Amino acid sequence: MGDIELWLQVLGKALVSLLIQPLFYISLLLLLTMFLYRVRMERSMFSVKLKEWKIPMVFMILGGLVAAIIVSIISAVLGFTLTVPTVYWLWFIMIILMVFKVRFLTISYGAGILAILHLIASVIGPLTLQNDMAYIYQTLIDINVISLLVISALLGIAQSVLVRIQHKDMISPVYMSGKRGKVIGGYVLQGYWPIPLLLFMPVSSEQSGAFLFNTSYGQPFFMSMSNEAWLLLACPLMIGVTQLTKAVTPKQLAHRVSRQGLLVSCVLLLISIGSWWISGLIWVAAILTLLAAELLNWYNISQESKLAPLYGQDNKGLKVLAVVKSSPAEQMNIEIGDIIIKANGQDVHSLEQLYEAMSINPAFCKLALLNNNRDLKFAQRTRYADEHHQLGIILAPDEQAKYLAKYKEPSLFSWLGRTKLLRKQNSKNTESSTTVVT
Repeated sequence: MGDIELWLQVLGKALVSLLIQPLFYISLLLLLTMFLYRVRMERSMFSVKLKEWKIPMVFMILGGLVAAIIVSIISAVLGFTLTVPTVYWLWFIMIILMVFKVRFLTISYGAGILAILHLIASVIGPLTLQNDMAYIYQTLIDINVISLLVISALLGIAQSVLVRIQHKDMISPVYMSGKRGKVIGGYVLQGYWPIPLLLFMPVSSEQSGAFLFNTSYGQPFFMSMSNEAWLLLACPLMIGVTQLTKAVTPKQLAHRVSRQGLLVSCVLLLISIGSWWISGLIWVAAILTLLAAELLNWYNISQESKLAPLYGQDNKGLKVLAVVKSSPAEQMNIEIGDIIIKANGQDVHSLEQLYEAMSINPAFCKLALLNNNRDLKFAQRTRYADEHHQLGIILAPDEQAKYLAKYKEPSLFSWLGRTKLLRKQNSKNTESSTTVVT
């Protein structure tokens, strides 16, 4: 059998192992749940679907596939791998964590916790346990913790790159209560990618398709595999991020998250590989893998609290929070953060004034706006009967907007359950609640 035919068989069996792996379909289902949650929330809050979700979902799947191919090749060349029990350990931990917060679904949290559990079990040593519990405990001790942390760091780098490239498909506007009860706008950056890794995993030498590395195919750098049989198998995982901003643009938020994640992941990668030679570094790598994302999240929340909200009411006019995809506003090059100061020659400072100005000429609209640099610009367009009455513009909230009493990071239950939106009553300046299925 030739080399090409052999590797085609290896890849074919790896793809089959992916298609029969239930964890891969779970990751796709979770991604679908995220998009449906976002669409339902936008419809509930803004009474309109801001963008199509099917094509962005396909792009995220493709982005995860590209990342998986690159990380799989790097892992194979360097000789880092996981075992099947390790993959199930990771998913068990991540699913428990995402019950509390969805962003815990990303591999860094699961890898950090699992690495610490392994190190503790290694210190304790073998225990006398019965049957299944003995097997489970042994799989914990057998985890290759360096490989686990290196692959986690590589996926962290991939996540940072994907955030920067695909952030436009990840952003979603939101109305929420700010300081002193004032309703403000903001943006949630949320994206998750299924990562169908293909890794060489140790198997029985009798298993079909298994082969040794003591051939002309070469040896991986960091591991000696010559005495074991290996098979290329699917290892589906997930990466992702959730961040909120009230004070910067979505693009600035995405670039900040990407830059921070890239820096931290590169440091973790170096420490994890360094632990191959300096064993004490493995504890450092494990703890930092678990805590790094939380420390970054805390730091970003702290920095946001020091900044003034960007998407509140503006005394110069009406601030644009979002633009509906493929709407007249998008065709007029109206952008997030623009301030509408005039419509059809009339000054506008409220939604009612905007409606009145637009009704002056139902067939044509001319807007005067201030861009993010506070430079004056104009946008004009013919209007048609079947178009959105606000041209597809989502404005910064007024006192009549439905909003979240307080933004809370989504959990698995909030993805699947109900979200309570509030609306202020002007007469008594009190709040009435509306429960919306999201």
